[in-house]
Amino acid sequence: MQKVKSEDLRVRKTRHAIHQAFQDMICEMDYDQMTIKELASRAHINRKTFYLHYNGLDDLLTELQEEIALQFIKQNVSYDNMYDICSLIRIFFENAARLPLLHERLLCSGSYQPVWEKINQRIMNYRRETNRGAFDLNEYEENLVFAYFGANSTLLYRQWVADGKKLPLEDLIAMAIRLIGYGMSSVVKGKK
Repeated sequence: MQKVKSEDLRVRKTRHAIHQAFQDMICEMDYDQMTIKELASRAHINRKTFYLHYNGLDDLLTELQEEIALQFIKQNVSYDNMYDICSLIRIFFENAARLPLLHERLLCSGSYQPVWEKINQRIMNYRRETNRGAFDLNEYEENLVFAYFGANSTLLYRQWVADGKKLPLEDLIAMAIRLIGYGMSSVVKGKK
């Protein structure tokens, strides 16, 4: 039984090393510049060990996308009132600020923007499914609301980064809540 536990620990440590090396590489280079050889070297494993865990870099990227999406999805908030809308905006910016280099690359770097778009689409699809009917609109009008909400948070974050993050994070969040919130308040049933 002890052997199983130590193997579990080794697997977890190896996967963590792979993830950390992958995230570091995202912060430093474009995806098309990455190689498994470089990742394995940074993770202090050999290539065969990498292939025990993943079929390739695309699998690792898909897993990272899902992990980031789940950070937002696991927040149990709705679109039923403006308090929850404001909480979602705060969650987005605080998570982005917690891992600044990784999120900057995913949200702001041209080569990674399609990666972020997949993450955002996953989050918005989940929100659409779990909050269908929250706005008393038809399906297509609700799709526009979710697109508006998802895209505008990203746009504001990109502009904040482009401006050199001169505005303090709390001021950015307050401004995002005002900008996005006023637009959302036109469709949210419970205003406060």
